[in-house]
Amino acid sequence: MSFQLDRLANQLDWNLLRTFMVIVQERSITSAAQRLNVTQPSVSAALRRLEERLNIQLVERGSGRVFTITPSGETVYREALEMYGGVVRLNELNDSDDQILTGNIVIHRSSHLDISFVNELLARFRALHPGITFSLTSTQCSEVTRALQQRVASLGFCTQLETAPQLKRHRVPGQEFGFFCGPSHALYRVEKPDGKVLALSDMIGFEGESLSGPLAQVVRYRARHEIGDTMIATTSSIVDLIDMVRHMPAIGSIAVKHAQKHAPDLWQIPLESEHPVIDMYALVDTDRHLTQAERELIRFLESEKVLSSVE
Repeated sequence: MSFQLDRLANQLDWNLLRTFMVIVQERSITSAAQRLNVTQPSVSAALRRLEERLNIQLVERGSGRVFTITPSGETVYREALEMYGGVVRLNELNDSDDQILTGNIVIHRSSHLDISFVNELLARFRALHPGITFSLTSTQCSEVTRALQQRVASLGFCTQLETAPQLKRHRVPGQEFGFFCGPSHALYRVEKPDGKVLALSDMIGFEGESLSGPLAQVVRYRARHEIGDTMIATTSSIVDLIDMVRHMPAIGSIAVKHAQKHAPDLWQIPLESEHPVIDMYALVDTDRHLTQAERELIRFLESEKVLSSVE
């Protein structure tokens, strides 16, 4: 038996596990193929070879392209995640004899959020541990949770959460969003905006700005108060959104604090009703093995009450 297990460890192709990991996350052979930049038959063949190599059924195939993950498949998926995260974290291992805390901490955040308060805390944390470095990625909410599920991120900040039981979420102060325009818009510097102009204005928004997305509250607010007619551009970058609002005769919804700091030339359109407030969460994977640097950062954020209110 031990010989068989040893042979499996030596001969199993990691790419088969990685392909299966992506299949589970995408819940679609087609989407997995697109993400891996390979053909759909290649993904199907990899899944079949992995099942044959492990001699277990990983998915239950239904009619058409519908399938569900078997209990054995869920177990293999969790093990694959652990291996993937372990490989990614190999360069973060510290020498136990080293008295200086070192390592790189990876943080993913939703691009539409203002996390300047987190950056201030990171600066204070690094003052305590100058050997620490950070990698910060701004992306969509779905990519934040995906990075944590794949165990390539230490910490995440986002609005909308996908189903991920191993991710512990901590509520942090919500973000107030306002509606802004640039000098080329008819409502620029107008204290009492005309409702018709507001309703017929073009909009620029973030990717995922829909009723089912992380900015659903903003979308509903726009509909209730008749703000904007056509979405003419979307982006995943707050920098690009601000720049487009600055140069186009269109309105964009931006976190108020973010706009005040980074776009003081934009005009926040005065509205009588209270602005929408977007929920915000800090996410931590409770199941993964944390490096010493990550553990120290978690303790520091807990002491600062950023990671305290668990839902």
